[in-house]
Amino acid sequence: MPTAEPREDEIPAWVLTVLVAAGQAIAVALIIAIGSAGTLDVDYGAYLFAAGFGAVLLLRRIVPVTVLIVSVLGVFSYYAFDFPPIGMAVPVVGAFYSVTERGRVVVATVAGLVLLGVSLYFRVGDRQPSTVLAYDLITNVALVGCAIALALTVRSRRDLRDQQRRVVLLEREHQQERAARQLEAERLRLARDVHDSVGHALSLVSVQARVAQQSLGSDQAAVARALDNVVSATGSSLADLRRTLTALHSDQAVSLHAPVTLRGIEHTAEAARQAGLDVDVSITTGPADVPEPVAGTAFRIVQEAVTNVLRHAHATRASITVTAEAGTLRLRVADNGTGLGEAGEDGRGMTGMRERAALVGGTVTVESQPTGVTVTAELPTEESP
Repeated sequence: MPTAEPREDEIPAWVLTVLVAAGQAIAVALIIAIGSAGTLDVDYGAYLFAAGFGAVLLLRRIVPVTVLIVSVLGVFSYYAFDFPPIGMAVPVVGAFYSVTERGRVVVATVAGLVLLGVSLYFRVGDRQPSTVLAYDLITNVALVGCAIALALTVRSRRDLRDQQRRVVLLEREHQQERAARQLEAERLRLARDVHDSVGHALSLVSVQARVAQQSLGSDQAAVARALDNVVSATGSSLADLRRTLTALHSDQAVSLHAPVTLRGIEHTAEAARQAGLDVDVSITTGPADVPEPVAGTAFRIVQEAVTNVLRHAHATRASITVTAEAGTLRLRVADNGTGLGEAGEDGRGMTGMRERAALVGGTVTVESQPTGVTVTAELPTEESP
C-alpha cells in the first residue's frame, strides 16, 4: 500500500506530541494550583504527578495502550496520596485520544468505563451529595467521550484522505495501463497494415516481374503491362509506407488506407487477374449494408487470402464470394492450388486474418486440401445488444 509523505505545510508529528504533552502537564498543574489556593503548604509531589502525566504522553505514538494504562494507574495513585483534586478524566484525556486515534477504540472504551466506575465508587463511598455525583460523572463522561469522539473524527478524516490518495494513485496506474494497451494495439494494427498492404504489393510486383521476364523479347505488350502493374503496385506500397511513418511520428492515430466499402475487393481481384490468376468475384450485398470497420476488415482478409494464393498456392483459379444475411457478413476465398505450405495455418498472414476478425467479433477458418485452400470468415454486421 502506498504511504503518504507529509506535506510541507503539515506540522511534524513529534512537534504535535510535544505540544500535547506540555498542554496536558500545564492543564493538570493549573488545576492543582487552583485547588491549592489559600493554603500555605505546597505539595511538590502533586506537581511531579502533573509533569508525569505530560511526560508519559511523549510515548503516545510508540506504545499508546501502555501510556493509557500508566495514566489511569497514575490517577489512582495520585488520589491515594491525598493530593488536591484534579478530576479523574483531565489527566488522561490525551492518553484516551492517542489510543483511539491509533484504532484501539475497544481499549479506550474499557479503560474509560473502569476509570468512571472507580471514580463513582469512591464518590459514593465518601457520601457525596447527589448533585456533586451527577456533576462529577457528567464531567468525566463528557471529557472522555469528547476525547474519543475527536480521535475518531481525526482518524476517519485521515483514512478518507489516504483513501482518496490511493484512488488517485490507482487511477493513474489504470491510465498508464490503458495507454500501454492502446500503444500495443496501435503497434499491432500498424504491423498488420504493413504486412497486408506492403506484402500484397510485393507479391504483385514479384508475379508481374516474372511475367515481364518471361515475355521479354517475345511479347512487348505483355512486358509493358507487367511493368505498368509493377509501377502501380510499388506506388501504392510507397504511399502506405509514408502513411505508416507518419503514424509512427505522430501523437494522433493515422490509419493506413482501407476501403470503407466492399468495392476494394474488386480492385484486389483485378490486380490478381493482371498477375495471371483467373478470379471469379460474387458480391451479393450493397456497400451501404456493411459498417465501415467490418468492410475494411473484410477487404483485408480477402486481400491476405489472395496474396497467399499468389505467393504459395501455385493456383490458376480462385473464387471470392461475399454474402450478407441475418446480421452476418460471410466471406469465402477458395483456390485450386496445392494447399498450405510448411507454415500451415500458423503463418503470420493467417494469424493476422484471425486477429482482424476477432477485433470486430468475427471468426476465420481455413481448410486445406491437396486440391486447394478455402478461407471462410464470418463477421457480424450488427452490434450485440
